[in-house]
Amino acid sequence: MVENSTVLRVHVFAGREEVAEVESAFTETGVRGSRLMAHGSVPLAEVLFAASASVTALAHLITVLRRQFKRGVTVDATEPGAVIVKADGSVPRGMVVIRQQSGDVEVRDAEGVAQAFLGAVAGTVSGSGEQRAQPTEPPTPGGTGA
Repeated sequence: MVENSTVLRVHVFAGREEVAEVESAFTETGVRGSRLMAHGSVPLAEVLFAASASVTALAHLITVLRRQFKRGVTVDATEPGAVIVKADGSVPRGMVVIRQQSGDVEVRDAEGVAQAFLGAVAGTVSGSGEQRAQPTEPPTPGGTGA
């Protein structure tokens, strides 16, 4: 079980138009992150931010990004100790798709996003018990002008 005080590595990918929203979310949540130069496998249409924060701070960050982004959010929490958050044009605004360590996928709106994320990084079912496993991959940005 992952403790709420456990520190995780997070990468936030956002479109160029969402840079201010990411910086604002970092400030609001107290997560200190750095914008990194795009190179290697990072698409030039996306901006990468890197940070380390506690599980509860990351849950709050995801909640704030869900509210601020003009499109949906995908959260990949399958890798132990690391989380990838992306603005995703194929996910409706206000929705969050969370891929858990178990491989299950959960889709949330404002209700229960933080609790679902905490469950995802702990590899357990979310606090409400609502879990919607999907046999397909979660939406990924591609050709959406990310």
